[in-house]
Amino acid sequence: MLPEPNITFTVPSLHDAIDIDCRVYHPESLAPTSDAAEWKKHAAVFAHPYAPLGGSFDDPVVGIVAGALLRMGFLVATFNFRGAHGSAGKTSWTGKAEQADYKSVIGFVTHYVHCLDPYPPHVTLRRSHSEVRENEVELQGKVAAKIQLETDPLSAANTRPVLLMGGYSYGSMITAQLPEIEPVLALFEAPENGTPAAEIRLRAEHLAEKQNTTLAGLRAAFVDRQHAGSPRRAGGLRVGGIEDIHRPHEPRRSLSVELQETIRHGIEELMAKTKKGHKTSQPTELRGGDGSDVTRDATDHLPPILGRTRYRPAYLLVSPLQGIVTNFITMSIPTPISSLARKAWNRLPAKPGKKPSTPTAASKPVVDNPENKLVQNDTLVVYGDNDVFSPVRKLRAWTARLQAAPNSKFRGVEVSTATHFWAQSKVTHTLRDAVMVFAEHLLAET
Repeated sequence: MLPEPNITFTVPSLHDAIDIDCRVYHPESLAPTSDAAEWKKHAAVFAHPYAPLGGSFDDPVVGIVAGALLRMGFLVATFNFRGAHGSAGKTSWTGKAEQADYKSVIGFVTHYVHCLDPYPPHVTLRRSHSEVRENEVELQGKVAAKIQLETDPLSAANTRPVLLMGGYSYGSMITAQLPEIEPVLALFEAPENGTPAAEIRLRAEHLAEKQNTTLAGLRAAFVDRQHAGSPRRAGGLRVGGIEDIHRPHEPRRSLSVELQETIRHGIEELMAKTKKGHKTSQPTELRGGDGSDVTRDATDHLPPILGRTRYRPAYLLVSPLQGIVTNFITMSIPTPISSLARKAWNRLPAKPGKKPSTPTAASKPVVDNPENKLVQNDTLVVYGDNDVFSPVRKLRAWTARLQAAPNSKFRGVEVSTATHFWAQSKVTHTLRDAVMVFAEHLLAET
């Protein structure tokens, strides 16, 4: 259902910097031998079920959904939450650490996609004079259209690439709890050097530059062979992934270690360039103790990315958890003991000289309902009517409530006889088709 990943790597979690295993799959349009339509920078991140029960990015349902999105032209990223498969750490009781893991992958994917541009027009279309001229005219038309769109915010929003965030079972629960996309991306806007957010940005930039060089070289070689009339090399071309860089008989784990070392060196070089750029562009003059001028670096943060790609968020939830299962996993269900203890604590007299504090409307924190993003953005939920973990009546009520919200973009698909695990071949095809129709809808809107 899924080919070999183009890149396999880790990112540090925003929660505690532990390593999170990740895979990225390129769509056909990024292959050097492909004549598919131009890649429009649409991307998807999909999360797996509960790790203590064996969930990981190798889950068959993850493969079905990710494979369908890849086939539709999305760049797809899968990852292992903490405690799953090769990722470090242990599964948390609240799900907050897993939310940070997910945000880390979102930060990587958005910056990787922004920097990934292996086939610029002036490199890929240098054939005959007439073809170059046609390309120049087409490019001028695109520039004019872009200028027109920038003056029309509504049209510009509709042409943004899609960032589809989703998950299956426990992964869908974490997806539903994520905040809006812009607050997540703001964490990577100008992160402090040495933090997980800065490491994620630099790693995304390094791997994108590496892929740009590799893919552009392979595309140029392929075009040259076509024009020279030479036969295609036996075995074809394989792109990305650690298997393409190292000998296939080496153990996979040692390859991963070697790749991580290469990435680390690349990031150190990028850090050095970034710091050097800061010193030359934003120096601060200080007066030393002896009266001499001292120049010090004005900032220890990565600079914001000019023209950062803006995304149109969408969400895909497969077999979402509803009811007591959700509360049990996140340990959020209140117990009678905790309720009684809280009431008893509130009855305790205040300390002498201190008035008991009464919460006011102004002092109460404003909590955003994470479900709002599911209503305001294109969202698809797919579930079975024979799900043993989430009663179908609760799923129906939840789906109906969100669909009934004003201007709701939330849609639900109930699949007859489907269980939580989507084991039957018929319902598996139905799930795949539902995902592909939803993806087609998202691409048609762009």
